[in-house]
Amino acid sequence: LKCACSAPSHPAGLRAWPGRRAMAGAGPAPGDGAGPSRYASLSPDARGHSSWFLTRTNREHQATMEHPFMKTIYASTFDRGAYTQYLAGQLAVFREMERLCDALRGEEPLRVVYDEALLRTAALERDLCAWCGGDQAAAGRAEASAASGGSPQTARYLDRLRADAGDAWMLTCHHFLQYNAVLSGGQFLGTKVSERAASDGIQGGSDFYAFGPSCQPTHARVQRYLDDFDSLPITQDLRERMLPCMQDVYAILLGTFDEAYAVAPVAGMSYEESKHGADAGTTSAKKKKGPPPPPLEPAPRSFTLKEMSAFGGQVAGEVLLTSVLGRVYDVSPARDLFGPGGPYAMFAGRDGTYNLAVMSLKKPTLDKFEYDLDDEDRECLSDWIAYFDNRYGQPVGSLSDRQHAVALKDLPKATRIPFADMDDDDEEDSSGAATQPP
Repeated sequence: LKCACSAPSHPAGLRAWPGRRAMAGAGPAPGDGAGPSRYASLSPDARGHSSWFLTRTNREHQATMEHPFMKTIYASTFDRGAYTQYLAGQLAVFREMERLCDALRGEEPLRVVYDEALLRTAALERDLCAWCGGDQAAAGRAEASAASGGSPQTARYLDRLRADAGDAWMLTCHHFLQYNAVLSGGQFLGTKVSERAASDGIQGGSDFYAFGPSCQPTHARVQRYLDDFDSLPITQDLRERMLPCMQDVYAILLGTFDEAYAVAPVAGMSYEESKHGADAGTTSAKKKKGPPPPPLEPAPRSFTLKEMSAFGGQVAGEVLLTSVLGRVYDVSPARDLFGPGGPYAMFAGRDGTYNLAVMSLKKPTLDKFEYDLDDEDRECLSDWIAYFDNRYGQPVGSLSDRQHAVALKDLPKATRIPFADMDDDDEEDSSGAATQPP
């Protein structure tokens, strides 16, 4: 659930289901899945490599989603010069990444995930030219400046790419994060960029976020990518070598956001506020400070798993239910997400506890009640419960005929409500300019 221009969107940033970290798949799996990975014996869990990496980069991902520059994208208020500078850096990065990946496309692991339909360089060239007023020469100068030190963070990223050029596994880290980011958040972000372009009389300017027919629907294309990635023979030692590369990519991208925002620190809004139509610089409700409240007590109604399954969208207009740790929520207000054809339709009428904890959208692990969770999984599950309580209110009941391997008392206290911006409010300095909190 990654979003963020090309900030690695755990397929959320995700437009459809904002959460603390992106799920391993930004949409429902096409089909019932294939069960545990055939490479599960190579690593300590059978949830898949994508889930392993996404759960270990959740804080970095959330930082990109909540960055002030990203909030200007959500609000369509970003400064033209700031976005042009950012876009020039993105073009330089994608051009180099795609050149390097093309050279190794026939080798494992890139041959498994490489797809020409994902390439973004040509789209970025068109966009940058549009934002430069149709002046191709100006666009070329902007890219050259970013690559040669005008953007220190772009230069840093290019250095990192070239250092990784001889190792296909390291290049795959960049490939994994960058393409899933754009696929996951593209439709939403493209709309916001298009709105801002239109306000400046710019024709086009958002091709970066648009993919061809073979990548539609994009949430299914993300799932196919992650399935392919999960099929790779990644040992635990290799995982531990790839993870710092992914974390470094996030750090550099946050630096590029800092650079762009410094050009013109204008007001923005959170993802949630953007989805609900708030005005930039305002909030739809007073933000809360501090940690989330304790989990809400479910209503006294009981459901069996079979009874809850009847509320899975089989009947048009019927209530939609899902459960998290046996807590049954009415998610009907998000029918576009949980209803038939929605990216999270697979959760309607099902218990999604395990999938949420390990950030997976594999259908075979729905309604899973026996499992082991590590500390990060439990922390993630606790934050998801805070999110569902905040978004959907008091659970309408509880599952009565199933018991999970963990109980609410076994979870740590939630540290924040995902995407509620509870402890990341932008404050105004004495000049009225938004400043990033410490």
